[in-house]
Amino acid sequence: MTIIKDQLSWEEFFRVSKELKSNPKKISAFNRLIAHSKNFFIISGYGAFSPGYTLIITKDFIPSYGMVENTNLEELNFIISLIKEINLQSFGRSSAIFEHGMCACIGGLDRAHLHIMTLDQKTSEASLIKSINSTLYNRKAGVEHVEYNNFKLENIHDINHFFENSNKNNKDFKIIGKILKLKDIQNLDENKWPLITIKHINKGGHYVFFKSEFKKASFLTTENFQTQFGREVIFLNELNLNSKFKKQVNQIKKNNDYMEVWKWQNCMFEENIIKTMSLTKKIMKKLYKNFSENFEKFEIEVI
Repeated sequence: MTIIKDQLSWEEFFRVSKELKSNPKKISAFNRLIAHSKNFFIISGYGAFSPGYTLIITKDFIPSYGMVENTNLEELNFIISLIKEINLQSFGRSSAIFEHGMCACIGGLDRAHLHIMTLDQKTSEASLIKSINSTLYNRKAGVEHVEYNNFKLENIHDINHFFENSNKNNKDFKIIGKILKLKDIQNLDENKWPLITIKHINKGGHYVFFKSEFKKASFLTTENFQTQFGREVIFLNELNLNSKFKKQVNQIKKNNDYMEVWKWQNCMFEENIIKTMSLTKKIMKKLYKNFSENFEKFEIEVI
């Protein structure tokens, strides 16, 4: 059996898609291709807890959108705007886009991928800021370690223990660092993504990009968080605003209250993946007549 190391391989997605006669009824590793252009391809994402979840991935094997050729940015921006419009027409929901640049998060081998997830219709600037700050707290972002009995504890579970179960005035331990909030991490202009990240990339740095329809609830930061940060933010926002979704999550967690449902490795949400593929293809074909010049210019083909 051949093991495919690149789980975002353009060649594998294209090979499998050519063998399909219709949208799949069951999801597997490489049967989620929706469309492709000269330099990018679009797939339906694993862990689609919100409908309309797609990823835009580079055909070339590069580790971050900060390293995309300048000449390809017009093509990328058109595809982003196209997916956002499709999400509005298909699901009546706005979208947030995010990237964890240089994360090497697929088994240590990675290519640049941009997430587009839809937002609950009741989403506001305040609800997203709340979700971002909650995610920062959940991850204890900014806390380097805890010193306790001459031990240096860096594991997130150990750090959480001291935050959740200890008296903060207890002098037996010392927390090094402080939990960051949104205002602490907005150190690059998100409107200049991805080009502004290249200096940081060249120094070997990671970055996290998150852009919503709200300026104050968007950021581009050189702080290095654990992966799937954007997914957790969208998940918490959905959980806070959507009572039907909250019931679904509670049912999923019935046998394991500690399950992190927002992690794609834990919950696939296969029905949403298939629905996203079907509707995105359908609306994209309809939009061709409105944007035929760009479809042809960027060689966009719906699978």
